[in-house]
Amino acid sequence: MLKHRKKKTHLMAILNITEDSFSDGGLFIDFESAINHASLCIKNGAHILDIGAQSTRPGASEVGAEIEIKRLLPVIKELRLLHPKITISVDTFHHSVAKEALNEGADWINDISGGRHDPQIFNVIAENGCSYVLTHSRGNSKTMDSLAKYSNVVLDVKNELSKQIDLALSTGIKDEQIIVDPGIGFAKNSDQNLSLLRNIEEFISMKYPLLIGASRKRFIGSVINESDPNKRIYGTAAVAARCVVAGVDVLRVHDIKPISQVVKMIESVM
Repeated sequence: MLKHRKKKTHLMAILNITEDSFSDGGLFIDFESAINHASLCIKNGAHILDIGAQSTRPGASEVGAEIEIKRLLPVIKELRLLHPKITISVDTFHHSVAKEALNEGADWINDISGGRHDPQIFNVIAENGCSYVLTHSRGNSKTMDSLAKYSNVVLDVKNELSKQIDLALSTGIKDEQIIVDPGIGFAKNSDQNLSLLRNIEEFISMKYPLLIGASRKRFIGSVINESDPNKRIYGTAAVAARCVVAGVDVLRVHDIKPISQVVKMIESVM
């Protein structure tokens, strides 16, 4: 389990074995590219690999559990052999995918729906006793942009997270299994994402380890006027700095080496 530690931020590397992820879709869809990229991320300082076979960008279509499993299992199996000590997280909202991935050697499940898409995923998590990233979101990839309406985005997100946490606990999941993610970019507009980041401490106060996944996202592009997701590294670094200072436990990022340097420098001067 990941212990909540305010002075250490872990880096979660993103490995999208998809055709249509917003900034790296298609780059790692084949087996060899996926393995090579994951190994490079580990070399560059990743503590956790987050492997996803379903794009969760706004507008993405679902590929289905069978395709996710077909893409994921060979990669998980090979990475577990090559890097037996690395923490492997699987980004899925299907209980069948979660079950197969855990059986193949995955350690975490990262569910961007927080159990809303497939409530049976809670049973899989409870039975396996694994870590579970419970993310705030609304709707799905097709509808989430239309659901970014809040009375107070910080309080509303906290309350909706708490509701899903209670549901998870009611199925037998333990407190120590849960990692909270406020869902930057999921059913939030740019101003709402910035409000969440300004108020990170509100989510740290929930007493669960906190994960933030803002890397290269659209709101960063809006702030720095950069339409190319691959050129948003400085904006991503600024968000990372804010998170490290606040005591965020996990940063989910594409650019491991430079963000690792940002984290090390901030932790050193702090």
